[in-house]
Amino acid sequence: MRFNGNFLREMRTRLDVDLLGSVSLEAAPSGELRKQAAALLPGAKTVIVMGKEMYKEVVALLAPSRDAGEAAGGDLLSSHGDYLNGRLTRAVHDLARFFKDQGLRSLPLPPITPTDQRFLTPLFSYKLAGHLAGLGSIGRHSLLITPAFGPRERLACVLTEAVLEGSPVPAHNLCSGCNACIDACPSHALMVPEPGKPYSINKFACRAYRQAGLTCGMCIKACDAARE
Repeated sequence: MRFNGNFLREMRTRLDVDLLGSVSLEAAPSGELRKQAAALLPGAKTVIVMGKEMYKEVVALLAPSRDAGEAAGGDLLSSHGDYLNGRLTRAVHDLARFFKDQGLRSLPLPPITPTDQRFLTPLFSYKLAGHLAGLGSIGRHSLLITPAFGPRERLACVLTEAVLEGSPVPAHNLCSGCNACIDACPSHALMVPEPGKPYSINKFACRAYRQAGLTCGMCIKACDAARE
């Protein structure tokens, strides 16, 4: 079953999401994304990617360190993220149910996806899907940068047998290469990428910093400030 170009616009309003785009898996240039999709839902034709804005006011409160036991405004990011994750989880399940009611197999992928802890690779790359769905570009912090919100968004996906045309991929790279995220990274996990690569990150250093109970998200704050 095919859906026309108005479908995503209508669904963005109905699902109450800020971003919505689609990837045609048959036309997708990424073999890795097709492989990931096929492993989760054999026969999937389309990836639909949706996002919700992380509020600038919350991101602005992030700070790299604090004294033990000290209250910090950056702690609000956790509850804010929980709220956004909940809204996105409902949205992907509602959309999957819509397709299933049309007789189309669909798989909702909520914001928090299983990750292979040996290599810190996700079961499905939401950021790559978001880029190919026309939502934005991958920055030097390895995050998706969108025209409306910069790096301030949470993402979720739906895999479906429904056939939709893919959204156009942005022709302009939204990452300026300013290195603000690299300079701000308190764990020194970010590095200047090799030529032709969008980013270079030591995922284990990033995880170790966050597991120590220290604030993460400084790359988001620095990138957002640099875009003003």
